[in-house]
Amino acid sequence: MTDDLAAPSPSPSPSPEYLDRQSVLTAVNALCAVNRSAATLLRLVFKRLTAQTGNWAAQVRRLNFLKIAAHHGAAPLRDVLRLPGDLALLQRSEGSFMLLHFHEQRWHRIGADGLPFSDVVDVDSEVYVEAVVLQMPLIHWKMEGLASLAAIWPELRAAWAEVGLASLFINAGQLLLPLFAMLVYDKVANNGLFETLWTLTFGMALYVATDMGMRFVRSWATERVGVDLALRSDEGLWQKLLAQIELPPGGFSRFLSNYRDLSLSRDFVSSSYLLALADIPFLLLYLLVIGIIAWPLLLVAVLLVLIYAGAGLILQARVNSLTQKAEQVNTRKLMFMGDVLGALDVARTSPGAGFFLRHWRDLAGKSAQSDAARRLAASHQGMLAIAMQTVSTVIILVVGVYLIDGRLLSIGKLIACNLLASRSMGLVASLFAVMGKWKDFKRAAARMEGSLKMPDERVRTPRPETTGHITVIGLNKKYEGRPPALENVSFAVAPGERLALLGRPGAGKTTLLRALAGLCAPDGGQILIDGLALEDIAASDRMRWLAYKSQEPVVFAGTLENNLRIAGGHDPKRFAEALWVTGLESEFTSGRMSLGMQLEERGNNLSGGQRQKVALARALAQPSRLLLLDEPTLGLDPESERMLAERLPSFLGQDSVLLMTTHSAIMLNIVQRIIALDGGRVVADGAREKLVRIG
Repeated sequence: MTDDLAAPSPSPSPSPEYLDRQSVLTAVNALCAVNRSAATLLRLVFKRLTAQTGNWAAQVRRLNFLKIAAHHGAAPLRDVLRLPGDLALLQRSEGSFMLLHFHEQRWHRIGADGLPFSDVVDVDSEVYVEAVVLQMPLIHWKMEGLASLAAIWPELRAAWAEVGLASLFINAGQLLLPLFAMLVYDKVANNGLFETLWTLTFGMALYVATDMGMRFVRSWATERVGVDLALRSDEGLWQKLLAQIELPPGGFSRFLSNYRDLSLSRDFVSSSYLLALADIPFLLLYLLVIGIIAWPLLLVAVLLVLIYAGAGLILQARVNSLTQKAEQVNTRKLMFMGDVLGALDVARTSPGAGFFLRHWRDLAGKSAQSDAARRLAASHQGMLAIAMQTVSTVIILVVGVYLIDGRLLSIGKLIACNLLASRSMGLVASLFAVMGKWKDFKRAAARMEGSLKMPDERVRTPRPETTGHITVIGLNKKYEGRPPALENVSFAVAPGERLALLGRPGAGKTTLLRALAGLCAPDGGQILIDGLALEDIAASDRMRWLAYKSQEPVVFAGTLENNLRIAGGHDPKRFAEALWVTGLESEFTSGRMSLGMQLEERGNNLSGGQRQKVALARALAQPSRLLLLDEPTLGLDPESERMLAERLPSFLGQDSVLLMTTHSAIMLNIVQRIIALDGGRVVADGAREKLVRIG
């Protein structure tokens, strides 16, 4: 049945797997990693479906009753996959299943790791199957949405039993100490009731032990929610980051600064702050008990709470303003540090390197001053808390003495009210701590959300293969504060063509190549692949037939083999040929490099030419019909350059398209056509022999 389900694939794919019950649940969990609530719901649904395979029709009716969109089908696969939904569970036999996911207009088989196989499902298959098709719960992720109770509440609700019941016990238990003090002072002291004293003491010891256990459970439940929300946040951020066509505004340093602030402020969703938030409603309980013991002291306690709240709000506004200013200054400081690290050799060797030091001192001074002002304002909050605790104790005792003198209150009750009033002041202090962290959280989330554009929601057209026809029509691109990078660029490329883009630095060659790779959004015009607009083709489809190597070789920290295979170089023959074409094979033979070699960040332990070979081999190892190379010989020695020019033509398929930018005369020998650019315009387009002769 499996072989009949898969549509023909241009490249080898892993042999399909049927999943057992546990693998289905694991796959669903991985598939919904961004939305933990959806994962929990679907796990429950699939747990029942995989456990009771004989009554799927009845189970689907029950799911519909519970407002879960599901459909049951026992028919040819062609008809089953026309049912509305984007997640399908197919039953092969008892305990054996296949999971399908509808993504980017096609059905994919899903493995136990939640990842799709490289082939697609043949939607016209006549294979008879029994299946349940569901609408997968979706979440439209917004980073700033995490900084709202509406977004956090679904996750907190999953832990309401542990957090809610434990908070109720803990805060109700806080009444025991004041009551213990009241009983000891009023009943035990001076009466010699030592048996009563030790009974009360044993009860308090039991309470303390139970309280610690409850606090542990509550903290564990809250941190579990925090982990889920952090994973959900990072997963959503990663998906949005990959969906960006242009770099985030402000560059990498600003983005990393925003992410750092978001990560630090995300402590709000932790036991340190959420548990304080859970305790705050019990402020009313403590005030109520004070009122029951001595209502005049309730008036005093309420007045003190209102005074503290007013003064605290004024200080909190000041702290928020200073924190925002400090974050802005520190972001500029981090951005400048990123620029200097990227040009450290220039800073070390330039006579005017003092400019960097002066600018750094200026930013460091502003940062230190803004941080000091923020910390000073925050310390004022601590001073206010201590002062209000002291004032509360003094006033409660003073008023209590008059009540005792009027025989309206006992000493034990006064001690109890004083302890409860102190606890109330502590809750108000924790409220301001929560409010401050909440403000930090909202600001950081909003900045991160603002630095990333929302992914394009347009419907993509499936294009798993291409013939190689490229048509560029009136392409325009302009960067702010600069002349047009591309201006009314038009040309066409036929399958099998080898083409070079020539021009002076800044002519628009790299911008054009990035636009053809879908990495740069043009301001006007169109790029058509086989007559279909490039932006309408899913990125996952483009990866099947388009390979791109940037001008600056990109190398990641990790093994050399991981760097080479990250683009999907799983075909052993093509992988070996890519090593041969780029000359890495001879590097391995000589012992200078090896597949298991550990590379440092950005490949700092490689020479410039070796980094270029790694990046080039990675692009060639990727199965592709369109190969886009930006300065493939940059940094290569003449021998390596000559070897690449000799070997690359035999590596390319007959119908493969090669577009490259180059300043190498040797590399021009492998192209048939040249397009010359100047100032973003096409100034010449023709056969290589003709243009080289004219030039």
